[in-house]
Amino acid sequence: MKKFLAVFFTLILLATTAQAAEPVRIARLPIIFQRTIPDDDTCAELEVLLARAIHIPLNGTLQLVEYLPPKDSAQVLGDMWQDMRAENKKAKLQDAMRPLAQKLDADIIVCPVLNQYSQHVSISSGWHGEDYMISNVRFELIIYDRRTDELIDKKAAQFYNDSYSLRGTASFLSKICLDKVIEDTKLRQRIVAIR
Repeated sequence: MKKFLAVFFTLILLATTAQAAEPVRIARLPIIFQRTIPDDDTCAELEVLLARAIHIPLNGTLQLVEYLPPKDSAQVLGDMWQDMRAENKKAKLQDAMRPLAQKLDADIIVCPVLNQYSQHVSISSGWHGEDYMISNVRFELIIYDRRTDELIDKKAAQFYNDSYSLRGTASFLSKICLDKVIEDTKLRQRIVAIR
């Protein structure tokens, strides 16, 4: 019983300490599709991968992070991006991250971009012929941390050109690319470091 009470009071103390500090405001934008939009199942799976990468266990209790609504953040970015492109046709999406963080009052911006998503299957007509598939995927993840003024932009690409295989589909390759950019940007480590 004493151990239980000690653990209970420790959790209350941690929750009280965490609530005393201002929560870190994270704006995770929905995936920006630059060309082709994948099927609904693939989009949902990619969004889940991103949500898991920025998830903090017990955040409801500890309130370490405040997640800004993705749709609202995307709307603000869309408006800003139109203005930026009207002023400068050579503007890059990375250039919008600092002003976006300022406008949203966000500490961390997470901006996933699916640059390329294509898959073509050639169906053979012979008795012994195999279906042939060409898939090409490129993913980009831009992270801006306003607390340190650090901008990280990582890209990953996967290409498949062989007999039809589930491991060669654009859907499968897109998940590999997303995992790679999450790892390369150290997004999970950055989120876990919030205390």
